[in-house]
Amino acid sequence: MRQLRTFLYIVAFGVGLTANALADLADGLVNAWTFDDGKVTDVIGGHDGKLIDGAAVVKGGMFGMALDLKGDGGYASVEDSPDFDYQANAMSVSAWIFVRAGKDHSAIVWKGEKIGWGSLYTFRIATTSNTGLTWGTCNGAENYFATDGAYAAGEWVHVCQTVDGKTAIGYVNAKVPASGQGNPKASAAPYNLFKGKPIEMGVGRAVGGTVGNDAYLDGMIDEIYLWDRALSLEEVQELSAGGRPDAALAVNAASKATTTWGALKTR
Repeated sequence: MRQLRTFLYIVAFGVGLTANALADLADGLVNAWTFDDGKVTDVIGGHDGKLIDGAAVVKGGMFGMALDLKGDGGYASVEDSPDFDYQANAMSVSAWIFVRAGKDHSAIVWKGEKIGWGSLYTFRIATTSNTGLTWGTCNGAENYFATDGAYAAGEWVHVCQTVDGKTAIGYVNAKVPASGQGNPKASAAPYNLFKGKPIEMGVGRAVGGTVGNDAYLDGMIDEIYLWDRALSLEEVQELSAGGRPDAALAVNAASKATTTWGALKTR
């Protein structure tokens, strides 16, 4: 009988730990584009996007379906909303990427007027080469940082940038790659919002500061999540290890009910 009680206690304790992890990961999650319905649907915040100029959603993502881009003009776009104003104070953005050919400032996900060359974006994660990434936030100054040798083209990689109102950190597979500009990078809130500018996935605008010189990603993007807070290292590790907040209940569009996130799902 004592052994049974001990076993039940261990099971209950384990369930409690799992529930706590779920609650932590779901806390502050405000937007999530999983692409699993074949569209650019925000399953949390209701800010659905559009596929533009040949961008597609295909099978073979890190989880289910993914945004597929050929580097030839296709991208996805999500219209701006006052709901994104939380980005002035703190945020985290994460995604899985499979880059076929890394280009200079081909964005994974970002928001702003230009992908660089001044305080011209709210946040960004972009490739610079087959191994390099560039990150940053802007608060009147461009607080960018580049990480060379941070990832490898031709394989699925988890990327995440956390911003807590003081500092931005770029993670690749839950590691903090070195940067000549500093990673972590000092960057104090409030951050520039660039009202009216969309969140874009798969295109970096005005590379070199030249309007019209846009860089399109050649690769796939999956599971783009945005939080209104900075994730902890442990939470980033959980995501990069294959943790996925999985919607247990669909959003009730009629009542605008909040999606309930139920279980961490792995591949």
